[in-house]
Amino acid sequence: MHLDLKTLLVCLFMWQSFTVLLIVVYRLRYAQERTSTLFVTAKYLQLAALILLLLNDFTDSRLPIPISMLLALAGGTLESLALLMLLRVFGSWVERYYTILFGVSIVVVVLLHLIMPDERFVMAATCLFGIMIIALPAYILAVKIRETSLQQTMGLLYGVVILTLVGKGLEPFYSMLGLNALTSHWLQIFFYLGIYLLMFLGTAGIMLLYREDSFTELERVATYDVLTGILNRRSFVQRVRPLIAASAMKKLPYSFLLLDVDHFKRINDTYGHNTGDHVLKDLAHKIKQQLGNGDLFGRFGGEEFTVLLHRADEQNSDMIAERMRTAVTGAIIHGVPLPYTISIGVITVDSGERYSLSTLYKLSDIALYQAKKKGRNCVVRSYDN
Repeated sequence: MHLDLKTLLVCLFMWQSFTVLLIVVYRLRYAQERTSTLFVTAKYLQLAALILLLLNDFTDSRLPIPISMLLALAGGTLESLALLMLLRVFGSWVERYYTILFGVSIVVVVLLHLIMPDERFVMAATCLFGIMIIALPAYILAVKIRETSLQQTMGLLYGVVILTLVGKGLEPFYSMLGLNALTSHWLQIFFYLGIYLLMFLGTAGIMLLYREDSFTELERVATYDVLTGILNRRSFVQRVRPLIAASAMKKLPYSFLLLDVDHFKRINDTYGHNTGDHVLKDLAHKIKQQLGNGDLFGRFGGEEFTVLLHRADEQNSDMIAERMRTAVTGAIIHGVPLPYTISIGVITVDSGERYSLSTLYKLSDIALYQAKKKGRNCVVRSYDN
């Protein structure tokens, strides 16, 4: 099996050219944030490295090889930085690591070019630094994060690329290692496949991660209340209905709570809407701390919040509701004491009967109204009869 290097380089060049073209056209319409800027710059550098490699046969100079290797390393560095930003693990230590790594790679590649007449040593050094460049994203994707199947798969594929670079990096030492011509040939093929795989991961893989990240963000916005970070009304309704149905089927108790901030309009009028928003954030934070893993907590609108206490009978729900009421006392907003109180209406179902969410809301709303009539800052229970 014979692989022509020029043909492979031309194919890689065409791939990279069309990739850059499509990304540039895409960026004309959308905002150009730092991650995509680094990604596109990486593609430009990689394209320049391929051009120099293609032009190498038309010149007697040895310069195209080390320059193309450094351009490839620079492109790989920026691509890795873009990937780490996308994964939200970019920090000052990452920036320092890649800055030092690329600086050392420049010195080593230049020295090898000046000292060693055999360009295979320059290629070996490039492979070594390439391994160190992609090792961090590979580890984070495959081991540290592993949040999705796509991330795990990309991490493993980066591991395969590292193996191909190891094989190519050992090329100057094939004879010392006792490798025959056939083994050396297959290692070369393995390396070229690794380069194609690296190109694929650097384009399709990162684009898929972009899409996955965008989908996750859209899902978060559609699911959670922007101000408080808890479930919004739509998501709360969607999640609570199957829990109510399951509890009724298994005849398990549950309690539904409706609560709001007492005199919230007065807080807004006196201290401003920004302070009112911080009161709602403070409330959401403190209520969440009182809930168990199986409970649901959502914002129904304005200063009105709902809670489903899974498997909580009257005694437990009374205890939790009272804990919620006292948890918000003594609030400090912007470093200033701003005491506020809440009223809570509770309905508990422990008979296995099926209640619609609207019925539960109506009953708890009646209890909440009674709490307001009793002077606020209290818990009132409603009964289905």
